[in-house]
Amino acid sequence: ATVAEFMVDGSLRHVLLRKDRHLDRRKRLIIAMDAAFGMEYLHSKNVVHFDLKCDNLLVNLKDPSRPICKVADFGLSKIKRNTLVSGGVRGTLPWMAPELLNGSSSKVSEKVDVFSFGIVLWEILTGEEPYANMHYGAIIGGIVNNTLRPPIPSFCDPEWRRLMEQCWAPNPAARPSFTEIAGRLRAMAAACQPKVQGQKASH
Repeated sequence: ATVAEFMVDGSLRHVLLRKDRHLDRRKRLIIAMDAAFGMEYLHSKNVVHFDLKCDNLLVNLKDPSRPICKVADFGLSKIKRNTLVSGGVRGTLPWMAPELLNGSSSKVSEKVDVFSFGIVLWEILTGEEPYANMHYGAIIGGIVNNTLRPPIPSFCDPEWRRLMEQCWAPNPAARPSFTEIAGRLRAMAAACQPKVQGQKASH
């Protein structure tokens, strides 16, 4: 099995749909950070996932102070021999990078996963599924023309917004690496430590 620990809460999509499971900002950041570290590891092994989305992130929320998230479902993944990998139309439409859909090249970089991760960050933020009420044709056209990205809610903090927008940048070269993404998420998570720890430290 690709997932060593039994991820008791199933997919992150399943958790986001459950209204009884409130994920505060810190937990959302830790989950996103775990996923980014998992993707950093995959990319360090020259593996491109091609189907990164909340359905393929498994979570364990048993420890209320430290959720765990693992990347799963490598059914579409490919080993990258050089800097590029053959793409083709692989993945799930709302999470697919424009370069996979516009037919400009049969070769794409690992940055297709970074684009998907930008959409994943939006899912984690909103709990919703991207473009849920749109037809496939409109989604394809919008992604390819770079006129369509999920609407960012007003409650989104500036750092999260900036990271999301950089991840889903039209130009793959403008998207950050997962090493950078994981570092930024770690810093954001560290900045919102639970108050309980601070109180303990003061004794």
